[in-house]
Amino acid sequence: MIGYAKALRFVRDLEPCGARDRRRNIYVPKTKNLTHGHQLVKLLGWDDALALCEEHGGRSLQPSISRYHHRAIMNDRRIVDLHDLAYKVDEIAAELNISEKWAQAVVDARLMCDQGVDIEIIAHSVKISQLTLGYILRIDIGTSEGPVKQRGQPRAVKPQMLLGL
Repeated sequence: MIGYAKALRFVRDLEPCGARDRRRNIYVPKTKNLTHGHQLVKLLGWDDALALCEEHGGRSLQPSISRYHHRAIMNDRRIVDLHDLAYKVDEIAAELNISEKWAQAVVDARLMCDQGVDIEIIAHSVKISQLTLGYILRIDIGTSEGPVKQRGQPRAVKPQMLLGL
């Protein structure tokens, strides 16, 4: 509703609350109660704050700070960028303070992707999930796979017996 980049920036701009610094909390007022001085308006601007209120008005949200996305976007994409600048795998690992094995896996995935290999085969070969590869390589993986795996089919409802008390 407000866009991926704005949502990430919004969550990171929120002040930590509670004992854990990764916890964020914000109350989203109903649309009629939104004012120009509200924290949402200061962080997002009027139009985006109004859109958020229309969708989630009257709720208290505790959004994730998306450390997983941050790592994939900031660190792992730098592996690809440094490889494009002709850095060797051992130099990339030393520069980013990561293992050579991880740097090599990301570089191999990039090379396989450039050759047109299917994303499922790449993920299996380098032992990196399709979702993570999509973030690192900036590609649309075209699957409904998400960070949370879906459970199987829900159980069928069993009829209840009436107790004639």
